[in-house]
Amino acid sequence: MHEFIIGIFNFVKSTLYFFRIVCVFCILMLLLYWIQNLTHATWAWIGFIKPFLDWLLEEANKIYSVSFDLWGAVFEFKYLSALIILVISSYVLKLVEFLVGVVENIYRGTRMLCKKTEQTLMNKQLHEDVKKEELKLTNYSLLIKTRIKKKFSHQEISINLDEQNKIMTDFIKEKTSKAPMSFGGAYMYQFNDFEHIDTVLDIMFKLLNSSAPLDYAITIQVGDNLNQLGKLLELEHYGQVTMAADTAYRYKYNTIHRYQTAQVGLFQTGEKTLEVHEFKPIL
Repeated sequence: MHEFIIGIFNFVKSTLYFFRIVCVFCILMLLLYWIQNLTHATWAWIGFIKPFLDWLLEEANKIYSVSFDLWGAVFEFKYLSALIILVISSYVLKLVEFLVGVVENIYRGTRMLCKKTEQTLMNKQLHEDVKKEELKLTNYSLLIKTRIKKKFSHQEISINLDEQNKIMTDFIKEKTSKAPMSFGGAYMYQFNDFEHIDTVLDIMFKLLNSSAPLDYAITIQVGDNLNQLGKLLELEHYGQVTMAADTAYRYKYNTIHRYQTAQVGLFQTGEKTLEVHEFKPIL
């Protein structure tokens, strides 16, 4: 429909432009016709337009019919009136063409405004739909992999990793009432309230900032994509709480944010590229 309307505008402007050319042509032919009559010549080739010129002169004579003789030639002001009519007609056509252009610009501007408004409403609705879908994701899994910190690994008094892991799991159970499951050589915890993940993050950062002789690689995955969770764990980002891009995207829809997310980098895992982010406290 839009292309059809634009086609009409173009057709009207082209037609008006054509008639302006016709007016200019008629002005030239009228001048030649006037010269022919003044000189009492006969130009056969002007005959094709003579009926129109005679009609125009007859109408112009009704407006101004004064004539006078000069050196044997009769000057009739109806020719001048006809010329004025043609010139005015040309300018009227030009004005109409300009007004058609104005109407076309108004139409284009209105259509663009309507499209922008429609696009804005569509984007808003799409955002709301995405938000609703994201808020449905409430379950998430957390993996913790541990190792002895390098500065403790060569001490004369050896650190028992199993004992330190028990201290860690007891601490987490005390804070969350959750017992761990084994997953890929790490401890896995599952939660069902992503909206309040900040509470769990508080506990994780207490572990990271503790004086315990352990290093912690902590990964979080929203939903049930355990395969991706395992890929994150394989990267072994010790000293960080990491996640994939989908979890970072889901976090931004939470109402409260005590933490910010930052991109760690892009990592090749088999044939796929994994975009890794991390949680950081908001300073």
